[in-house]
Amino acid sequence: MSRPAIMGILNVTPDSFSGDGVMAQTALAHAKTLMEQGADIIDIGAESTRPGATPLNADEEWPRLAPVLEAIVVQGWRDRIRLSIDTRHAQTAARALALGAEIINDVGGLADDAMCETLEQHECDIVVMHALTIPADPAVTLPESADVIAEILAWKTRIMARAAAHGIGNHRLIYDPGIGFGKTAEQSLALITRAVELKKSGGRWLYGHSRKSFMKLLTDAPAEGRDALTRKFSQALADVGMDYLRVHDVAGHVRMFDNA
Repeated sequence: MSRPAIMGILNVTPDSFSGDGVMAQTALAHAKTLMEQGADIIDIGAESTRPGATPLNADEEWPRLAPVLEAIVVQGWRDRIRLSIDTRHAQTAARALALGAEIINDVGGLADDAMCETLEQHECDIVVMHALTIPADPAVTLPESADVIAEILAWKTRIMARAAAHGIGNHRLIYDPGIGFGKTAEQSLALITRAVELKKSGGRWLYGHSRKSFMKLLTDAPAEGRDALTRKFSQALADVGMDYLRVHDVAGHVRMFDNA
């Protein structure tokens, strides 16, 4: 069985939830480290979506993101790595694609018509994330009685229809169930333990479970101390054929899969 593609996280933010945010002066070195550790994709984000984060508009986001993306593009790494941009702003997506980004990780879940219109004009892959609020708000979740798998499958159907209405082919979509975004801790855990049900529905799936707060159900460790537990969940997801894993601990994941 082939392993999932590993998406390494590059947060160009001062307030990343897991304490790994880096600014422009160190971002290129961090990107090189992720590539050398074996990441297949580097996901660059300049707007924090953690609970309590201050939202940015595109004009605030781009000055953080542009120097990092430009610096990485000129390195000539394109045969070794794909570049993803984590954004919900259409203007940022358009600018990033023009510079050479290959994936747009839309944490807004195609809710913005302008984003859909921008993506219709390109052939990039699109990660579409399920969320109830951006930034995440722990007080806003699906009802505790909700079947989270049924909710995500219904959302997937809506996303496919919305994409089609904007001329975006389903073959371009990658679905992210949005662990920690509008789910209780128990629902986030269920998205992992029942992941096979999502995979069986078809399409490509990405999980961004790395270091997330739902792990407090199982550990008292702070976010940066949850990599071992993250890897256990990642192995379970790989076992059911998940396509992409968005993680902080690239080196640990590559070792785990290469030694399997």
